[in-house]
Parts: sequence; structure tokens; C-alpha cells
Amino acid sequence: MQKTLGVILLAWTTLALCQDQKTQQFWSGRLSDSMCGASHHTRAAAGKMSERECIFECLKALAKYVLVDDKDQVIPIANQDVGGFPLYAGRPVRITGELKDGAIVATKVEAIPAHLHLGHVMTNWRDTPGNAGFLIAAISDGKVAAIHADLAGKSSDDLDSMKLHAGHVLHALDPSIEPKGPGSGYGVKKATTGALQHLEFAVSAEGTSDNIKARAGSVSALLNDVLQSTNQAITTAQKIRAAKSASEAAALVNELAMLAKQISEGGLQHAKTEMDLIMKGEGLENAPR
Repeated sequence: MQKTLGVILLAWTTLALCQDQKTQQFWSGRLSDSMCGASHHTRAAAGKMSERECIFECLKALAKYVLVDDKDQVIPIANQDVGGFPLYAGRPVRITGELKDGAIVATKVEAIPAHLHLGHVMTNWRDTPGNAGFLIAAISDGKVAAIHADLAGKSSDDLDSMKLHAGHVLHALDPSIEPKGPGSGYGVKKATTGALQHLEFAVSAEGTSDNIKARAGSVSALLNDVLQSTNQAITTAQKIRAAKSASEAAALVNELAMLAKQISEGGLQHAKTEMDLIMKGEGLENAPR
């Protein structure tokens, strides 16, 4: 009897899960409001406000959130209290839910995959310091590396000081080599690798745009150059730490300073400038984290 009841309960559970999976659907489009629908032309084109600002003004006038798909069809949303609607207003989204009486009953709203990966590059990632985007984390540690490479160059008659600052540069670039130092503990190398990987994900993900594809190549080239310079700087810093005399170390500190400046002020900052243009083109400038 107990065995029979167990089989029945298992069948009910399996059926319920299957039914739930069947009813869950996905929609992609731009989150708008029921007053303006597919076009915010009157206010936005007049320069009075952005599309996002227009949506919030319409919501104050009792409009409701709607989804505008890629054919400019306006799909009503039945439940207006889903977490994330204010965050993504005016932006491309992917909504999970089911369709009832011509309206979406939403269970989840999130950025489209391409924008999620752009966010990982620029605004947030789960294990970076402060959960910053990979590129922002790389820039922060790159500045530390440049500062201490410069300090090493100013200590060319003091072997211990040059070795100390070379160690600090190593820590900022790759803390797996030198675990102690003034950097964040994440490192330029790891952060830049993450930024490059997620930019590539964005290019191939659902919802990628011509804007992303057109600019991603130059950012990728810059990040690859940063990784190459980082590896060269690591080698140079290790040689300084292994030097037997001040003159031997002094011959290397200028090279280290040049590489660190190239990483920080050259590659990473230029990559951020290009990424800012990508984010602006996607309507994601100043996007909340």
C-alpha cells in the first residue's frame, strides 16, 4: 500500500513539473509603458527626456508596463509588481512567464543575455572586489601596479626598495604569484581575462546588436594587448626581485614602469572608453548595478 502511494505521489509531482515547464514561456523585447507603447517619439525626440524618463512619467499618470517585441507589437503585462521592472524600464529584457487572456503573467524579468555579459564586463560580477565589473576591477589593480612600478623607478639606488615595489606590482598584476601587497587581491590578469571572455560571450549571445559587434573587436584587441603587456611586466618584476645588485635591478625598473603605464593608462583606459561607447549605444550608460 505504501509503495503504491509513493508511486502515485511521484507521478503527481512529475506531472505537475511537466505542466509547469509547459506553461513557462519566454519573450524578448523592450520594456515600455502602455501610454507610449512602441514609440516615445513626442517627448524623447523633442529632447525633453529620455525614453526611460518618459516611461516613469507615464507610469505616474497610471500607465502600465508593457513589452514591445521586435515587430513593435505591444504585449500587455498582467502583473505589474515583478521585481526588476523599474530597473529595466526602457531597456531590452527577457521575460519568463505564461500568456493568459492576451497578457503576460510574468514570473521573472532579466536583461537579455548580450546585455548580461556586457554588465559582467562593466558593472558587476560575483567574485570581484565590491562585485565590480571585470574591466573596472582590472583598472583598479592596474593603477596600483603603475604607482608601484613608478616608485620602483624612483628608488634606483636602493635594491631592497626596488624589490619591495616590484613585489607590489606583481601582487597587483597576479596575486597567485605574490599573494601579499596593496592591490585588491584579484589582479589585472584575472580581471582582464574575465572581461575578454564575457565580451566574447556578449558578441555571440541572444540579443547582440550591430553596435556590439562593430566595437567589440577593438576592445578585444586592447584587452589582448593588456594581457601580453601584463605577462611581460610579470617577467620583468620577477627579474628585479631576483637581482643581485642595485645596478642590475635599476636596469629593469624603467621597463617595468613603462609596461605598467601601458597597461593602466593605455590598454585598460582605452578599453573602458570603447566599452562606454558600447554601453551608450545599447542604452546602458549609467545602468544600475
